[in-house]
Amino acid sequence: MLEWSDTLSGTDLAAALGFPPPDDAAWARVADGGAESVELKVLLTPEPGSTVHLVGRHGRVRTRRLHLLDTPDLGLAHLGVHVRLRDRGRDRWDLTVRVRGEDPVPGGAPPAGSRIELDMLPGLVHRSTEVREPLDRERALDVRDARVPVQKVLTADQEELLLGAAGELGGAELEVFGPLVIERAPVPRPRCGLAHARHERFRFPDGRVLEEFSARCAPADARRTAEAVAVFLATHGLAPAPPHRTKTTMWTEQLRTARSRWADPPWDA
Repeated sequence: MLEWSDTLSGTDLAAALGFPPPDDAAWARVADGGAESVELKVLLTPEPGSTVHLVGRHGRVRTRRLHLLDTPDLGLAHLGVHVRLRDRGRDRWDLTVRVRGEDPVPGGAPPAGSRIELDMLPGLVHRSTEVREPLDRERALDVRDARVPVQKVLTADQEELLLGAAGELGGAELEVFGPLVIERAPVPRPRCGLAHARHERFRFPDGRVLEEFSARCAPADARRTAEAVAVFLATHGLAPAPPHRTKTTMWTEQLRTARSRWADPPWDA
């Protein structure tokens, strides 16, 4: 757990959390890397009442359900490609094609409609190129319930990114995994000093629960935002839960483990 004291600065706390020191070249690469935004993320140990503790008794919590579409052996995830269908509630859905890595379309350029974002976690930086589009409820349900292949509802930019990153695998029949249930609450700026902060609780299909605090900012503000995040976590007594990974990474790890057990059952099964 990070512990606040008057002798520790935000710089010290951010370094203790696992972010680079202020003079590290990583910050310049983040600022000059061409991303549109940076999201700093820290996994937290789940605690009862943590959402109320962070956002206030009258905070607004919204539930979202995330479905992952991939081949049965998670071939897309192995390539760093994620196709995600999200139920945002109130009959609002969206579909995202996201590719992780510096070169999302080997030998070519990503589609004009894509955006680049950096996920920055203690000890990790992930660069992602994505195309996210709203999806009509009926079409979304058709995809979720496997009545319509997801390829039939992709936009031209999404199809271009998927096929450019995954090749023939992008046209394969994809299985629907999930849902991963996300309880999301914005943390008011007066409470944390950050313009775009939120607390999320993830409920994975296998029953595991994790929490995350995140803050979005411009790339040039990433170092200062990391320090503010570290101070906020320390002053509220929140315990980080390393090793830090994104929720999609954790989910695919769980799916691979489950598939491995299913494919290789115990001898006495």
